[in-house]
Amino acid sequence: MTQDTITEFTLNGLSPERSHDVQQRIRDDGDGDFARPLYRAEVAWTTGYRTVARLAGGRTLEGDEPVAYGGAAQGASPQDLLLTAVGNCVAATCIGGLSAQRIEVRSLNIHVSGRVNFKAAYGVAPGAPGFESVDVKLFIETDAPRERVDALLRKLLPTAPIPDTILRPVPLNVSIAHEATAS
Repeated sequence: MTQDTITEFTLNGLSPERSHDVQQRIRDDGDGDFARPLYRAEVAWTTGYRTVARLAGGRTLEGDEPVAYGGAAQGASPQDLLLTAVGNCVAATCIGGLSAQRIEVRSLNIHVSGRVNFKAAYGVAPGAPGFESVDVKLFIETDAPRERVDALLRKLLPTAPIPDTILRPVPLNVSIAHEATAS
């Protein structure tokens, strides 16, 4: 007796059928937890500017500031993490959407940069302490005509959740809980 092997079609490392199934599940879920998942991270300070973030699935991520700004450079800076989040989200959005359209992506590199106002962050001068702007440049090679890829990317990029989050005002709700210290 022989067993037939069924191979799932993949493009760019993704299964377009599985992606369509996920999209349908999101549609069917309405405002449920699959359509609107809650993400969490627990960030614990260790020493100096160093932190350890605990993420879903038991993953960890180390944070720190560069030596030039008083850190030990033992992890990614908050600025690095924000730029990386933008780049990762843009990559996922592009690859997911282009794969759904059956476009083979040979390479995709995303350069994300921005200038931060540390004069305001360090209290040296008034102003907004964050990024003045964030610039994203995509370098892409596909098997499709440039015009088709450009048109699809113009539709896809506004659906990227992380860039959308920093483009619009989103409430940042901070609560403070003091932990009891042993006497």
